[in-house]
Amino acid sequence: MDSSLFSFRIAIKVMAVLLLVAMVLVVGVNSVKISKGNEEIQANQLETLTNILISQASLSASEMIIQQDQERLLKLTNQLAIDDLVFDAAIYDSQGIRLAASDTSRSVREILGLDTPLETARIGRQQLVAPITHDQSVIGFVRITFETGKVTAFSDHYYRKSDRYMYTMVAMSFVGGLLLPVIIRRRRKKKGENLLLKEA
Repeated sequence: MDSSLFSFRIAIKVMAVLLLVAMVLVVGVNSVKISKGNEEIQANQLETLTNILISQASLSASEMIIQQDQERLLKLTNQLAIDDLVFDAAIYDSQGIRLAASDTSRSVREILGLDTPLETARIGRQQLVAPITHDQSVIGFVRITFETGKVTAFSDHYYRKSDRYMYTMVAMSFVGGLLLPVIIRRRRKKKGENLLLKEA
């Protein structure tokens, strides 16, 4: 009888330990999923923002190219490059000949870092090219290089801070789960000792 009761208690403890491990794993996996989800949201926000900006630039440049207004094209590229999120901007005709570029503009080869080891010059930058159309025909292209680090700086800081809070809470929950049995055992021992003293 005692041995069967002892075996039952061991089985219960083993099941409790396995359940605890499973819960910790589930919490850990979900935490990683949340972190990955934040990164995906950030990437989608960056893509939406850059696409809107380059689309607006493309629409603005269309009329200027038709009118061959070099001065306004140059002003447009410099206005785009004023933004802290933009590294440089350039506008080309349908043959790829550059019509205007911002004062900070560099060649595509430099932007892509083709002449640097492992293309290190392009790290932290994203280059987008959009066609400029008029009457459903392509009349040119606009190229904008974004400083991705600056674009995502705020949201990246927020998500990293959120991740730290989440992992801290997970760790505190785990430690709390470990301390709870210790507290319960101590209370039981104290109660047992008091009863014995009373009987004495």
